[in-house]
Amino acid sequence: MREEDRKRKLVMEKLKNSVLFRLKALNPSASINSTHASCIEDRLQHLFKSVRTPTHPPYAQMIKRAIKEMNEENGSTEEAISEFIGREYEDLPFAHLTVLNVHLRKLCIDGVLVCRESGRYVLLVDRDNVKDTPNQRRKRTAKSFACDNGLRTE
Repeated sequence: MREEDRKRKLVMEKLKNSVLFRLKALNPSASINSTHASCIEDRLQHLFKSVRTPTHPPYAQMIKRAIKEMNEENGSTEEAISEFIGREYEDLPFAHLTVLNVHLRKLCIDGVLVCRESGRYVLLVDRDNVKDTPNQRRKRTAKSFACDNGLRTE
């Protein structure tokens, strides 16, 4: 079996199990037999004829690479990061901009990136050597939150 076929089968199996689990959660007293499971599997295969795994690396990795390689003095805008990723990687999802925004916010929350007041993202190279007072850390987090929610603190 080809690797792609194996991945497709695994994805479809997970999807089928998820649907069965949700059906059981909706009505715990209902009995779901193999005929039901087979019917669900057939319908899923009909609905999702071309299930495939993307070939690009994880978004966090693509974002970090974009910021490092663009090496902009004041950080990189979301638009610039998006354009870089679009040029460098194929097979991006239809909702690329939404997915990118979610991952930028998550990286800010995790302390990997900082969103400056100007809306530019900067990669924190070595967080252990960043010497902040607790008050400065709170301000940075508040700024990141503001930027993530489309607010400007300028």
